[in-house]
Amino acid sequence: MIQTETSGVKAFIGVDTGGTFTDTVVTLSDGRLGVGKALSTPGRVEQGVLDSIGQAAAALGLTLSELLSRTVILTHGTTVGLNALLTGGGARVGLLTTAGFESTLPIAKANKLHGLDELDVTMPVRWRKPDQLVARSRTAGVSERVDVSGAVVRPLDEEQARAAIRRLAECGADSVAVCLLWSPVNDGHERRLAALVAEELPGVHVSCSSAIAPVVGEYERTSTAVLDAYVAPVVATYLRALQERLREHGFGGVLMILRTGGGAEPVEHTLRAPVNTLRSGPVAGLAATAALAAELGHANVVATDVGGTSFDVGLVIGGAMQRASTPMVHRHALAIPVVEVESIGTGGGSLAWLDQGLGALRVGPRSAGADPGPASYGRGGTRPTLTDASAVLGYLNRLGESMPLDVAAAREAIRAHIAEPLGIGVVAAAEGIVRIAADQMRDLIRRTTIQRGHDPSAFALVAFGGAGPQYASWYADGLGATDVIIPNLAAELSAYGAVSSDLSIGVERGLVPGPVAEAGPAVAAALAELAGGIEADLPGAVDSVTAVSGRAPVLRHTVALRFYRQQRRIELPVAVPVDAAELARLESEFRKRYEEIVGAGTAADGTPVEAVGVRVELVAPVPVPPPVTRPGGAAEPVDERAAWFAGAEHRCAVYDWRRLSAGCEITGPAFVESGQTTVVLPPGRRARMDAGGHLHLT
Repeated sequence: MIQTETSGVKAFIGVDTGGTFTDTVVTLSDGRLGVGKALSTPGRVEQGVLDSIGQAAAALGLTLSELLSRTVILTHGTTVGLNALLTGGGARVGLLTTAGFESTLPIAKANKLHGLDELDVTMPVRWRKPDQLVARSRTAGVSERVDVSGAVVRPLDEEQARAAIRRLAECGADSVAVCLLWSPVNDGHERRLAALVAEELPGVHVSCSSAIAPVVGEYERTSTAVLDAYVAPVVATYLRALQERLREHGFGGVLMILRTGGGAEPVEHTLRAPVNTLRSGPVAGLAATAALAAELGHANVVATDVGGTSFDVGLVIGGAMQRASTPMVHRHALAIPVVEVESIGTGGGSLAWLDQGLGALRVGPRSAGADPGPASYGRGGTRPTLTDASAVLGYLNRLGESMPLDVAAAREAIRAHIAEPLGIGVVAAAEGIVRIAADQMRDLIRRTTIQRGHDPSAFALVAFGGAGPQYASWYADGLGATDVIIPNLAAELSAYGAVSSDLSIGVERGLVPGPVAEAGPAVAAALAELAGGIEADLPGAVDSVTAVSGRAPVLRHTVALRFYRQQRRIELPVAVPVDAAELARLESEFRKRYEEIVGAGTAADGTPVEAVGVRVELVAPVPVPPPVTRPGGAAEPVDERAAWFAGAEHRCAVYDWRRLSAGCEITGPAFVESGQTTVVLPPGRRARMDAGGHLHLT
């Protein structure tokens, strides 16, 4: 059970660490809510987390220690593992695999295109396989073999395996991945190899594919185990440092980490498979968007998150977040559940630059990051960014409530690097930067919807992130969205998604693909075994969450189905016990769901449907405060300032978001400022506030 200050108000904290900012949302059991924003601190990430929590504590009239001592749950989305992958800062991985299959990763299913950007795909000279995380010298085959039924064809040669493990150590391996053929149906050899590694190389991390991704698919499973081994030491070091710093300030609650497949799990579970953290941050924002959509009555929503370094897009269809059919990260295949989020390097900190070959203005994907940041931060940056363009145009004069922007520095950066080389004025250059960035964002939305068979005019659009409200008016143009929503807490929506994420512990298993009508016995047996295992593995965190929420945890059973030999699989809830009627219902529901996701008419009658996996998930609901209803009233500006739109200067009213009332309407050009972000309304745009404090743009 958790140990916190037992008297008085209880706190729940959500923290989202991005490339530029770290955001915090705190909800208190008395209904109060506090937010905090601090610059991320690369190299000492835990300090940025504490700085952000400290700001939220101050907003609530508490010290950092006072807040943490009464915190029941702290849920965190981290990019530490992803940053290690992107920068090449992971472990030196050794791979143990079935003898004869040492080239599974280098062959990479002959993939030279998946994951490349659109420009590289059109240029064959740039086609290439994913970068290798394991050197050939650190890949060893072991003598063993299990067949498709799980029967042992060749026993594990332990002496040969020990010799292979010692060779990996001699080649510098400090983390080991184990992936053997057909281990999802019989993991005995993998478990024994993990024990041998522990004996031969004490203290070295071991990632077993059968524990992390027990699904059919040799290449994807190998890639996932290697990714886990690559990032595990870095993530473990960070999480243990964070735990220690939190304890120093009185935290005795449950630390939960967001998962790339949705939900959050106790940190002890994350340390078993850190690969589940790689894309967890964007998922929190998408989860919060799904909850907001349900609140507002929208079944289909495009979630758009503009941060300091990237622009992320995800879809909610029929009220549900979408799982990636062929998930990958940085071109590396994954065999774990991944909520589908597409990203490009266009954010507030994205650098504006000139393509010397074409003489064209570009924005991103390179970023100024948090240090030194945009020129307007006054921290030594000299290259112009999207944020600098907004500062020059008058859209922004500060970030948060305590960080004024240096407009003169932003103007000089744009003049020197963009305006003078192009022979145009600084304002024209700044407007060009904003226009190009918005066009790139809109293009990603179209690719995420239209190219997958969805009409964007059938979706509402939610804009969030620190910079989303600044550019939504531009990138939503021409999409025909049914509603354009800027949520209350837009800048901190991912952190709010973290604090409101249910505790979730899931286990899954791949099945030998077979017709769904014949899969009843295999599905039932696998579900029963997984349910028994997860209930025996219940951590104290579940009891703690249940004690606070007053709601009992529930077991959710799902089965993964696909069309014969297709890659796209869809997970559907399944009722236990699994009988013939339930299997028929699943097949019918699969065909319906497939057409909702892929497009009408795509689920051809007569195409066989296969069962390929099962999953059992224990979910302990986390208490979420009810939305606060705002009273009605008119909007009154609190200030005004000059800003540029389409080459003309305008005097623009400035409104305080916190003072706006339900039903009020604002006509652009105008700005709506909260403590953490600014909504930019160009001429002709209107904004209406609803009872929940959300703005709707028309």
